[in-house]
Amino acid sequence: MKKELLIASALVGSLGLAGVAEAATATMSGHQRVGVQGTDVDSADASNTSSQLSGFTVSISETTDSGITISTGFDLAEENGGLDASGLTLAFASGAKLDLIEAGNAATTHVATVPSGSGEFLVTAGTVSNAPSAITFADAGDNVGFEFHTAADAFGVEGLKASISFSTNGDAANTTGNHTDAGMYSVGASYVSTAGDSTVTIGAGMYQGSSTATDSLDDTEAFVISASAVTGNLTIGLGYANGTDMGTGSTTNVDGEATAWTVTGASVVTAGAKYVSGDMTLSVGVVDGSGNDGAAEAAVTGSDDSYNATSASVDYAVASGVTATVGYSAIQRGDDGASVTANSGSSWYIGATVSF
Repeated sequence: MKKELLIASALVGSLGLAGVAEAATATMSGHQRVGVQGTDVDSADASNTSSQLSGFTVSISETTDSGITISTGFDLAEENGGLDASGLTLAFASGAKLDLIEAGNAATTHVATVPSGSGEFLVTAGTVSNAPSAITFADAGDNVGFEFHTAADAFGVEGLKASISFSTNGDAANTTGNHTDAGMYSVGASYVSTAGDSTVTIGAGMYQGSSTATDSLDDTEAFVISASAVTGNLTIGLGYANGTDMGTGSTTNVDGEATAWTVTGASVVTAGAKYVSGDMTLSVGVVDGSGNDGAAEAAVTGSDDSYNATSASVDYAVASGVTATVGYSAIQRGDDGASVTANSGSSWYIGATVSF
């Protein structure tokens, strides 16, 4: 309870500053993505279908007389079928920033971008293979929390930024065998160095979560490191993460365990490259993930699950705000060392995105 009161006090105290304008400034952006996607999974005949996805974002901000910028916003996305409201961000004149409510995790904030193929691909994940597919697999926690970001050149080091985050779900009761995220803390940092026309970004961080499942042998925890280098029109990236993932729910069943499961020894490597030539962008990416899944209250057995993906795409800027995309992805999933044919195969996409 004390943690929630501290967060609430910080929020109310910040908003209570004098000189806040009566009407905030709002900006809008959005997109319409239309195309055709084809799928050829290993266990069925090839098929294709239309793909029509929309997104709409409203950003709201205002600056107080003392120089603090207060911002929030919301998204309307057809992809997830609803409204996604943002938290609250306080940006200070010093360059430091404080995110409140749905703040996210510091390690995720500082992950360097690793290129991959673009497009709307359609090889479903299923619930059998549970190897991690992204280096941010441990990104969890609760919406009640904060993330504090340092200003640029943190601690007197040029090019360094850092942040720390914490979230808590204090009203979730501990139970035997049922997992709910009880909270998470995370730290992260990134360093950017530029020489000539080359810019190198290195990001790293760690996650440490807790669970309401009192009989669980593990908690969500991981470390992640990533790097990207931009030289002229070429971008290359590389990322790695290792740790333990944890979850619950019948739609993400792990070997029949729906109340509390873990994926131990979880590791992911991702690499990619992007090249820009005039109005055309060529991108490729690969992901290799593995981990051993099972019930949270018991030591895992059997072989690792696996995830292997390769993607490539060509994007062409047809006009201002209009991009045509041709993309391809191949995914192989394994469960305890055996191929999961229903969730493995290839997918292609041809479409266009119109943005404003």
